[in-house]
Amino acid sequence: MFLIKTRFTLIILTLAIVTVLLTLSSFFTKEDKKVFIFAAVSLTEPLEEIKDIFYQQNNISIILNFGGSQTLAAQISRGASPDIFIPAGMSPYKFIKEKDIKIYSDNVLISNKLIFVSNQSINNWENLNIEELLTSAKINRIAIADPELAPAGQYSFQVLDNMKLLTKIEDKIIKTKNVRDAVNYMRLGLAEGVFAYNTDFNDYQQNFNKKLISEELYNKVQYPLIILNNSKDINEFLYFLNGSIAKDIFIKYGFSNP
Repeated sequence: MFLIKTRFTLIILTLAIVTVLLTLSSFFTKEDKKVFIFAAVSLTEPLEEIKDIFYQQNNISIILNFGGSQTLAAQISRGASPDIFIPAGMSPYKFIKEKDIKIYSDNVLISNKLIFVSNQSINNWENLNIEELLTSAKINRIAIADPELAPAGQYSFQVLDNMKLLTKIEDKIIKTKNVRDAVNYMRLGLAEGVFAYNTDFNDYQQNFNKKLISEELYNKVQYPLIILNNSKDINEFLYFLNGSIAKDIFIKYGFSNP
């Protein structure tokens, strides 16, 4: 009788252990189904939408961290380890390559355009050129992302350098940590003008004046897709990101194909 009870107890304990192990296995499997992404702040809206659709279809969580691209690159160089890095320009990519960060693969995902936007009512806006707008008496403060922290600032200063305008308007310039902060400065009335990406004003309802800047004045705005880790989940997301659903979402928000 004692032997039967002992065997029964062992069976119960074994079943309990197996149940716990299966539960833990399931838990850790779920925890492992995540892809960590560092991305330029200008990608916030499309990537948030892509993330939700991808999760519904694949049950893989996408963890997004947005910021100024150069700031994110610096974090990676100091030990941060996202699976994917999507900056708004090639300079952050070159930066991490110089730091000998292992890169599994890369390609250009999408592109963008630079614009100048103002909250001021300026007569004959459409017929005025960029120099006339930037030097206008109605525009006393111009918000620009800090070129040390974000490629948007680098493109903006390229425009000013190529037009030889920097010395004329440098007293007007307010530097911000990323392009979205620059947009908010103008939106909140802390600046009368801002250099931004075309996509930053894709869904704004306010009646701002916008001027597309000639692409001859700055390097092409490209978003490289940089793969820093390798796994089945990452590869599934990359396949989705390069597919028609994701491409249509990027285009909806004003981005262009490379």
